[in-house]
Amino acid sequence: MKTLKQIAEISVLTEEQLKKIEKLILNDRFYPEITVREELDAFCTGLGMSDFYFRSTPIETIACHIEALRAAEILATLRREKVVKIDFQTEHENEALYLVEEDQAQGVKIEERIEDRYPHYRLQSYRTLRKARGLQHLRMYVVYKPQYGTDKVLPDETDMKKIADKTFLASVPRDTIDRYQCLLEKAKGWESPLIDVTPVPRDKELRISVVTKTDASPRFFSNVSDVINSHGLFSKRKYIEHFANGRTVYTFYLDEIKSKDKLRNLIEDISLIYVIPESPLSALFRENKLTAQEFVFSNSVWSFAHQFLSGYNEEYLKLADALKDSPERLGILRDLKVKLAKETYTEARVWEALISNHEYIKPLFVLFDKKFNPAIKDPDIGARLAALRKNILRTISVEADRNIFLAACLFIEVTLKTNFYMKEKVSISFMYRPDFLNRVDYPLVPFGLFHVIGRELRGFHIRFQDIARGGIRIVRSANLQCYLTNSDFIFDENYNLASTQQRKNKDLPDGGSKGTILLRWGFQDRPEAAFKKYIDGLLDLVLPDPGVVDYYGKEIILFLGPDEGTADLMEWAALRAQARGYRFWKAFTTGKPVSMGGIPHDLYGMTTNSVHEYVVRTLEKLGLKEEKMTKVMTGGPDGDLGSNEILISKDKILAVVDGSGVLYDPDGLNRKELVRLAKARKMVEHFNAKLLSAKGFLVTVKETDIVLPDGEKVENGLEFRNTFHLNPRFKANIFVPCGGRPSSITINNWTRWINDNGEPRFKVIVEGANLFITQQARLRLEEKGVVLYKDASANKGGVTSSHLEVLASLALTDEEWDDLMCVKDGKITDFRKQYVEEDLDFIRKNAAQEFEIIWKENARTRIPRSILSDMISEKINQIKDAVNGSNLIEDKDLLKRTLECCIPPVLVKKVGVAKIIQRIPASYLKALFASRLAGRYVYKFGLDANEIHFYNFLQEFKKNPVAVKLANGPIS
Repeated sequence: MKTLKQIAEISVLTEEQLKKIEKLILNDRFYPEITVREELDAFCTGLGMSDFYFRSTPIETIACHIEALRAAEILATLRREKVVKIDFQTEHENEALYLVEEDQAQGVKIEERIEDRYPHYRLQSYRTLRKARGLQHLRMYVVYKPQYGTDKVLPDETDMKKIADKTFLASVPRDTIDRYQCLLEKAKGWESPLIDVTPVPRDKELRISVVTKTDASPRFFSNVSDVINSHGLFSKRKYIEHFANGRTVYTFYLDEIKSKDKLRNLIEDISLIYVIPESPLSALFRENKLTAQEFVFSNSVWSFAHQFLSGYNEEYLKLADALKDSPERLGILRDLKVKLAKETYTEARVWEALISNHEYIKPLFVLFDKKFNPAIKDPDIGARLAALRKNILRTISVEADRNIFLAACLFIEVTLKTNFYMKEKVSISFMYRPDFLNRVDYPLVPFGLFHVIGRELRGFHIRFQDIARGGIRIVRSANLQCYLTNSDFIFDENYNLASTQQRKNKDLPDGGSKGTILLRWGFQDRPEAAFKKYIDGLLDLVLPDPGVVDYYGKEIILFLGPDEGTADLMEWAALRAQARGYRFWKAFTTGKPVSMGGIPHDLYGMTTNSVHEYVVRTLEKLGLKEEKMTKVMTGGPDGDLGSNEILISKDKILAVVDGSGVLYDPDGLNRKELVRLAKARKMVEHFNAKLLSAKGFLVTVKETDIVLPDGEKVENGLEFRNTFHLNPRFKANIFVPCGGRPSSITINNWTRWINDNGEPRFKVIVEGANLFITQQARLRLEEKGVVLYKDASANKGGVTSSHLEVLASLALTDEEWDDLMCVKDGKITDFRKQYVEEDLDFIRKNAAQEFEIIWKENARTRIPRSILSDMISEKINQIKDAVNGSNLIEDKDLLKRTLECCIPPVLVKKVGVAKIIQRIPASYLKALFASRLAGRYVYKFGLDANEIHFYNFLQEFKKNPVAVKLANGPIS
């Protein structure tokens, strides 16, 4: 038996420390002295446990670990195992210890267990360097609950005394503390993981440290272990340190890697694995059947194939031709075609195909890598891609599987840019060539198409012109079935919203665009994180980067705005664009807070001013007084449109349906109480039910088994809310949808809005919410006598205001913007007051002019208003494109007069036309010029306008633009 002095001579521990450990173990009286000495020798010298373990672990803890190892050996003996197998774990509320033989599957299992049970705990993991006493290499995991010096810490705080665990500060060397502090300071403002790679020459090791936000990727630690194993490497020790400022540092120590290519590939894989969640393909990655890059690539292929694979187009076209005279049956056929295609290529079905035929993923990734890896950059892959297509057609026998892998080939072919090979990223993003979309499902080809994939999200961004603007919408799912439906149709929803926006923006320089962010199932509580990763994914492709191979080759200018779930995030997005160096950062988002110079739609009721103008003018034409009218609404007092519709209108509101439930009173809801909710931006669930009449009721989505005043039983409040717009009680003179899901009224259910006498429930419908009613349903309602103004015409006040916010941000310097538009300490400049007033005036005049031309053309031609709205949009867009493609802008006098007439006077007076022309990007200036001329021309001469009219219009406009009294100006 060795003496403690002999053990100390070859151990990191001193003889005194060994004495203390031995004494602690003996005091427990579990083992005799000779056994304790043998275990002490084996643990401290025989296993090759990391020196850092002994230097940083308290003596008491080491004693516990030695006892645990001995206990595991005894258990193995009692089980009569010929080879001692160690699988020991002890778990408590504030700490845990795991000791296992090194095995990849077992290690990952333990690490995932730690991530699940101890998500914000410190972790130290050590691998023994040698085998001893019949044991294999062991892996130890030590888990502690951190204790911080203070509870209140700002996100950017880097003072280690405030943000680090007390034990960490007391046990690790000063240089280690300084290193962590340096990493945290470097990571300030970073959304993507900060990856630091440092050689440790003394120990012939490589240290990889990764700084992330604490909740950014719960499976990141185990995933990095998988990546390291997939490269044939192992970590000697690894750590997780959580800090009170919301940052986490992961550190991995490996043997030094001399190959630069091998190291680069390892770091690329770590950055990739951060952005993609667990999926059915994860098992293939862990089994080394797919590399990390192939795993992330195949997840991207899955998202592309699931979203864009369609089918039955030929059959549909034949049947559609036969049913062209029956709109209802044609609508049913269309729904059936879409349903069949989506049911063929469900999420699960695409996963199944990729797993069953995973051997095809490798050759596909080889071509993707050749095209987009900056180290290779080989665009000439056409012949090899064609050969792979032939092989897929020849060798994959199941048609659905074959189509999924052909879609993978298409994915590689149509991708123009990707951030796949960027070192720092938080999501994977792709820019596609949009002409691959099939014309049956998507008849209007977009100008640009982005696809963003992240742990919490799948998102798209579609724009129909080079210069385009539109809101970003977050789509939540109330339950799994709702999520699966949203997942199937998220791109279709995005496309329909963007095409509506394109029609809506007809007389504006920025064409239509829209973005959607679908929260993955299990991440419904992470909208802000999803939004930020979506924005960074877009910026990755907008801004130049050496890690991005660019087959588009042109500058990309994006303007975004608020939509459902994103109004409070516009400020962050603009500041993020500024931090990343986007030169149009002020214009990147609209609807920013007033402190940033933004013009929030909800604060000023921009959209509602347009919607309500249509309501008021319709009632005037019909000889009706608003005060005598009844109204029902979807979208409640908590939202932009709902709150402002309540505040600006004078009618009697009978029903409001919002996210919290159904509020209804046939005698009229208490207007004072509604105004209170609208000003407080609270949902109808906060309505004082004592103010309802005996016939009124409030049913929230959380309630079940409710009995209404008339005796009707409501089993489920959520279902009641979801279908109340079809309930017979939902009727009034006016319906203004201010919220609600797209396609709530379709060709299949529109008859629910017709009573037993064949009369419609509403005299007037003015769509505030986008796409609430489908086009075929609109046409049927108009046939029944409903005066209906669709979304693309009625609710463009918000987009008009956003255009003017963009215009000001482009025309003003950063200093001028800060001085003139930003509200500081509650002080509003005279310039800003005037600009907002001119904005509202512009919106009301624009709405009035389009209303008048639609009313006039409907009276003259009897063409339904829903069709006239599209016809006017198409006419203006055609002329806008023609002007854009001409050299008219070279007529400097015409350009000057157009800008003077169509830009708010307060901006012209402050900056001057000459400087505005210099400051605004050429592409935007051209779009501004074309849109103004096209809009004014069509609103003056109508749909029958011809080339002669246009010539006369230009001559008149050049002489006296103010005399051309049109919707787009002059603003006075």
